[in-house]
Amino acid sequence: MADLSVNYMGLKLKSPIILGSSTMSKTTENMKAAENEGAGAIILKSLFEEELRQGDAGYGDSFHPEAYEYIMKDALMVYGTKGYTEIIEKTKNTVQIPVIASINCMGGKWWAGFAKDIESAGADAVELNIAYVPFSIKDDPRDVEQRYIDTVRAVKAQVKIPVAVKIGPNFTSIPYMASKLKEAGADSLTLFNRYYQMAIDTDTLKLKPVHYYSTENETYNVLRWVSVITSQLGINVSSSTGVHSSSAVLQHILAGASAVQMVSEVYKNGFGRISAVLEEVDQWLELRKKSSLAEIRGLASKKNAGEHMGFERTQYMKIAEAMLVQ
Repeated sequence: MADLSVNYMGLKLKSPIILGSSTMSKTTENMKAAENEGAGAIILKSLFEEELRQGDAGYGDSFHPEAYEYIMKDALMVYGTKGYTEIIEKTKNTVQIPVIASINCMGGKWWAGFAKDIESAGADAVELNIAYVPFSIKDDPRDVEQRYIDTVRAVKAQVKIPVAVKIGPNFTSIPYMASKLKEAGADSLTLFNRYYQMAIDTDTLKLKPVHYYSTENETYNVLRWVSVITSQLGINVSSSTGVHSSSAVLQHILAGASAVQMVSEVYKNGFGRISAVLEEVDQWLELRKKSSLAEIRGLASKKNAGEHMGFERTQYMKIAEAMLVQ
């Protein structure tokens, strides 16, 4: 059997498949099941700032308006991480694989505090699920990008555990942003954040969330940037979105990824898919007489270095020509 272990942010993972942040990683039973099926690490469900602000610790508006307002503004932000840290501690006592916490905040001052609490609870690493999405015409893109950089710096100044940064694909220059995040101290990048979609209820005219599983077609946009970033920066990358098969796992490793995150496939077909995919990866390696994933990591990027732009233009022209013929 080939060696499927990988090094991710200095953490030794027994396999490249990480159970990504989701409601599946809310119970220790699920996390133990993922470990038993071969997952290399687990990312806990994100701790959202809004979740803490909405909690009222048993108080209501009629209890004491001033005290209630104070609690909603600041007190819960200080003490509201207790439940999350307890989950970390319980998980660490249940599984042997690395446990990575995930936080998603809006206010800059809370990121570092949450990360410090998470480190104290025993998390092996933290993934910053950063999603500053500008909706106003007054939002300067440079200011938005700086918020990402400042967040990473603030967290890195407070913790010693590895810090991964999960970003979306909506930047003018993804490679430039990746380089700035690395300079700020990011130990890894997670590509990409899959933003929630929304629809309009035509009866009530209210907004409503649209939930759907990813498809493998979505992974190819991620694959492109994994190759571009790892070949230029050498930073660890965890591929997220659309990883459903051994083919997708292998393509991302060949492109230079250190690990991949799997969520939708497990939701749809159970934790057994992790071991099934890993078995197929092992068979692929043995067929090609490769003894480990380390032997193939980044091979495709090295072979095709500098060809991304040309490939994009060539494919664009071929598609355009085909449309003209039709």
